[in-house]
Amino acid sequence: MLHHALPILPIICGCLLGCILLLPQAQAKAMTDDAVSETAPAAAEEITIEHGKINTADASPVDPGHYEIESSFSFTRAKRSWDASGDIHGRGLLREQNINLSVTVGLIENVDIAVSGGYSWIRDNDHNFDEHAGIMGPFTGHDFTDMEVSGRYRFYCNEEQRLEIAYIAGVTIPTGSSSDRDDIGTSQEFWSFNQTLVATKDWDRWTLNGDIGYSLPIGSERENARGSLNIDLALGYHILSWLQPEVELNYSHDFMKDEHDAQTLAITAGLVMPFNETLRVMIGVQQGVWGENADKATALCAAVKFAF
Repeated sequence: MLHHALPILPIICGCLLGCILLLPQAQAKAMTDDAVSETAPAAAEEITIEHGKINTADASPVDPGHYEIESSFSFTRAKRSWDASGDIHGRGLLREQNINLSVTVGLIENVDIAVSGGYSWIRDNDHNFDEHAGIMGPFTGHDFTDMEVSGRYRFYCNEEQRLEIAYIAGVTIPTGSSSDRDDIGTSQEFWSFNQTLVATKDWDRWTLNGDIGYSLPIGSERENARGSLNIDLALGYHILSWLQPEVELNYSHDFMKDEHDAQTLAITAGLVMPFNETLRVMIGVQQGVWGENADKATALCAAVKFAF
């Protein structure tokens, strides 16, 4: 099964590491060009770069004593799925709506902590037959989702190179509902320990985020789940101080014990709009472009953040 993932992982990892390592050279060249040109505009230096992205983490923690509250909404839809060979097949309509609320607090310099949770509505028309009970599974469900508590530590910050690197560690608490004969569950149904390494790099009006993370299931409730790998790469450009179009590559791989692994590669495109130091709005769409044992889903999302 993993031989299908091998061509994908080196490409994504190579892009992530290559971009971060080569960007200092691009920045140095841009600085040289600005010094040579007497008419180069100074507008780029006046723009405060927004590091937040839609589906990729950033390395910039909240300042000590400050807070961020973010509310988000997403709508996911799928009518096709990939099998174990990566071939596309039809499936019953899947629709999922989520609202999420997260609060981030700056504790000390370079360290913050975040708590998030939400509510989910799910409808899956695909036939879910329970072989043991001999009945059809549920088609709908709604309830609170799992809660996540995480801390971010920025251990490297080079203002001259405009490069930041941080480590994010957290735990997912299964506070959502479990699936039963009547409802589809909203929980992963087990605890997990999550850790992510994330880098953020700026040059001129461009900003690049890259992260690689792994979620490790804990306890007997994990059943066949053995962990999830996530790799993301996001590139944004400030057209205006308050308008940053961005595009992302998002890869995920769920490792299983007695079942086929599931993996997807998706593209996210959207707008990040930091109107001022207090308000930021994000809107975007994510489309799955390749996968195995996964739904070929399209997701729409919007988020509003207040900082104070």
